[in-house]
Amino acid sequence: MKLSPKDWKWHTEVTALARQLGWTVLEGQAERQRLEDPSFVAVRGRELIAVWLRSSTPRAQRVPMTDRFPGVPGFVWSPPDLVSARVVLTVGPGPDEGGGPDAA
Repeated sequence: MKLSPKDWKWHTEVTALARQLGWTVLEGQAERQRLEDPSFVAVRGRELIAVWLRSSTPRAQRVPMTDRFPGVPGFVWSPPDLVSARVVLTVGPGPDEGGGPDAA
């Protein structure tokens, strides 16, 4: 899946922020990534999160299944969610966080 310039800018903004905050960011090969796959997985110490990035707020029927990986908090972030993304990337996911676009 080739990212548009808008999508690429958002992707690089969030992954750069994650790296600045001490996360190791694991990205798949963009050209082989499926829509249901996370945009990236990030690891920091014992913390692990799966993140799906969208350049606009996803419609309800298109929200990825963030609970695909039991025990791994999943987040769907679009540009309006930057503050929420920054909070999660700074303090880590809470014990009840993840699992949908309203998480964080």
